[in-house]
Amino acid sequence: MKRTDLLLSLAAVLSAGAYLTGNITPALIVAGILGYYSMARLSFNPKIEVERKIPERGVEFEPLKLSFRIKNLSEITGKLRINEESEFIFARDIKVRVKPGENKLLEQIIIPHRKGYIPLKGKVIFEDELGFFYEEIPLNEEKLLVLPSARSIREALKIKRQVEAIAEVEKALGIGIETLDFKELREFHPGDDVRKIEWKSTSRLGELIVKEFYRETLSEIYLLINVDRKFRRELKNLKVDYLVLITAQLVEYFKKFGYRINGIAYDDDRIVKLVPNPRDGKTFIGKLKLAPQKGIPPLKATSLEKDSHLSKKILSLKRRVYTSGLVRAALKVEPNSYVVIVDDIGIHPREILKAVNTLEKKGSTVVVLYPNPVFFMSKNDLNEERLELLYRRYMERKKLMKKLMGKAKIIEVGPKDLIPKVVGKL
Repeated sequence: MKRTDLLLSLAAVLSAGAYLTGNITPALIVAGILGYYSMARLSFNPKIEVERKIPERGVEFEPLKLSFRIKNLSEITGKLRINEESEFIFARDIKVRVKPGENKLLEQIIIPHRKGYIPLKGKVIFEDELGFFYEEIPLNEEKLLVLPSARSIREALKIKRQVEAIAEVEKALGIGIETLDFKELREFHPGDDVRKIEWKSTSRLGELIVKEFYRETLSEIYLLINVDRKFRRELKNLKVDYLVLITAQLVEYFKKFGYRINGIAYDDDRIVKLVPNPRDGKTFIGKLKLAPQKGIPPLKATSLEKDSHLSKKILSLKRRVYTSGLVRAALKVEPNSYVVIVDDIGIHPREILKAVNTLEKKGSTVVVLYPNPVFFMSKNDLNEERLELLYRRYMERKKLMKKLMGKAKIIEVGPKDLIPKVVGKL
């Protein structure tokens, strides 16, 4: 119960006692209580200025200081409390007595429990010395950038994350659904379902053996590969190797199960190469003739907003009708096909959406295999100077991916997603 409620309840009880007993003494006490309450209420007119200063960034699970400058411009002395109510932050409350006209500089220690942008929900309460009355001083909600700690980064780098990207592609496309008719036993291929392992044969032969079943259909698959300089230079001289491995992995995997592959390589403006039904992964990447591209990696994600009127006018002057290389590649795909687009959603997300819409209108099923360039950065790049920039870009790309996921099937991959056997073959 609040002190004011207790005081008023006491006055009510005394009033009732005075009325029932006819004694004037309780009535005088009630009059005194109500008079004091009224004077205290009228005199409580706080004027408090609170200025909060937050640091540019913090680190996950590491203490951080927030500073507060308090000015008491009123004529009353009171007690001031500062509470932090964010669920992602641990903070000790500050309690301090402030006299009239007094300025104070206070510090609050907080410990963020999550990385990313965390909202600070500070609450400042000023109350009179007896605790009868209080007033909340509003604080603007601000966001604190919290970076992952060096320890969490080191632990994350030690984790061997093997996402079966190709199996995810196949599942997303929904191609070649297996029947219950047994076909044969064969060697385990990365991406196979571990539940299909034949353990008796595995123990006898000393290597993983799986059961294979007949599939309903052997569908035609189109691989649309971005070979533009911007996409290939993202990770300096490394990205082209990874692009080659991802592409070869796709071809090798689907060829192994009898799918017909048609490859279309494109850049920003045109179709670069058509590769119909390559024999294997090596043949496919050999025809693409990819070469290393040097340059600064464009880690910043492009906005999904529409082009401005001025940019459209410039484009219309340069070209009467502008059609991107990706959309041109999508127009080459036969209706009712299965399509895998290998591209960075951060470079041109609007063009990816246009291509997906074009393909779906033709009755095709589409999945975008998205090599996130942030995942491909070298460990040597994870120093203090670059960490904040990389994390900002990572968060931008995550937000963009969430927006696109409702309109297209996207599978995000990194260097750990490459199948070791394909790497060894090449």
